[in-house]
Amino acid sequence: MVTVRRLYVDTNVFIRLFEGSDELADHLRDLFLAERNGGEPFLTTSELTLAELLVNPYRRNDDKMIQIYDNWTLTNSALEVGPVNRYVLWYAAVLRSQFQSLKLPDAIHLSTAIHFRCSHFLTADKGIDDHYELMHQRFGIIKGPVRIDILRPDIDVVKHLVDEAGR
Repeated sequence: MVTVRRLYVDTNVFIRLFEGSDELADHLRDLFLAERNGGEPFLTTSELTLAELLVNPYRRNDDKMIQIYDNWTLTNSALEVGPVNRYVLWYAAVLRSQFQSLKLPDAIHLSTAIHFRCSHFLTADKGIDDHYELMHQRFGIIKGPVRIDILRPDIDVVKHLVDEAGR
């Protein structure tokens, strides 16, 4: 299996974690509760995730889920949450210029993952390709390449990620 230095978690993974009631959701809980042996948190996401997570709970007037999502999208020892800032938006634009089918929210998520130096991105979104490589030039200076590989959340992958998180 692959070595994962740092993992970006997409919105759909949070939804499965907190609203799912199957074996995969159980393994995702293990991943989010895994203790990292020092250093920066293993998991990352964007503040954009909160905005995406809150839509359905607000539609359902579900204050409990609103609070859960609000609490779990704060930077803590297990998860680092990145802002949607100028740097992230810049690289989102570069990604969209190179991958024209990429939607802006997905580009923001991928850009945040690149900003956090994630090696992998966990998502069930089939509209996201298997990997992205970002390289661009500005003012004659070439930046990159930066590569991020996509992982799909199935039981074997998540079990492996739990092991990786503990390293």
